[in-house]
Amino acid sequence: MATEDATAGRTAAQAVIAALKESPITRASFLRLVAGVLLVIAVGPAFYRWIKGAFDTGGSSTAEYVANDGNRMLPPPEPLPDSAAVVGGGAKGNFRIYTVTEIPTFSSDTWKFAISGLVDKPNAWNWEQFLQMKRTVQVSDFHCVTGWSVYQCTWEGIPLKQLLAAAGVQASAKYVKFYSGDKVYTDALSLSQANGDDILVAVLMDGKPILQQLGGPVRLIVPQMYAYKSVKWLQGIELIEKEHMGYWEVRGYDNDAWVGKSNA
Repeated sequence: MATEDATAGRTAAQAVIAALKESPITRASFLRLVAGVLLVIAVGPAFYRWIKGAFDTGGSSTAEYVANDGNRMLPPPEPLPDSAAVVGGGAKGNFRIYTVTEIPTFSSDTWKFAISGLVDKPNAWNWEQFLQMKRTVQVSDFHCVTGWSVYQCTWEGIPLKQLLAAAGVQASAKYVKFYSGDKVYTDALSLSQANGDDILVAVLMDGKPILQQLGGPVRLIVPQMYAYKSVKWLQGIELIEKEHMGYWEVRGYDNDAWVGKSNA
């Protein structure tokens, strides 16, 4: 029975990752991607950041995104006491919405999350199963490489190193690859980076479900790196042996995206 359960878990996890690799990109999205790639290649990351800053409207508060939230995730996650109390005092600042695809919509009826690859215990969870995993709360700042920040966000989620430990990372694994539910965006961390104490697979921000436009229902949070590492709409984690260059890294951004130490 244990062998059958392990086989079923591996099969389910592999199916989720395989589905995330199938990119149903529209012609309009493709053209936008091509234009973005050409812009970054032509002018370079530093000038691209300057352009973004020159035309930045200042972003929007989270309250402005609530009315347009298209996700339907039931039941909603129940915040821990520190999360409900918003121990960070609330997000200080406004988020800008950047996306390389149309913003995806998710429903708890069909949503899946998986960890697979070079692990002993691959697994896949539906929404209710995912919410049963042990979570923690942290307060951290959120920095975008284009020059803006949101301070003192209270994040609640599953520590990434907790997920990795439970999966049983194999000796041959060197990198952790992350898949967005938009089926286009990916990124990666080295295994040592991924085991940082403050990296979360987050489900709540300031005591409330993470909004669709802010990367919900689940997003990665890597506070000490620029936000292009904090993959939005996270649904898949894969342990791999060879280095993976993420969406923006192949377009000129640093793979080691430490705040204040890269893409200067």
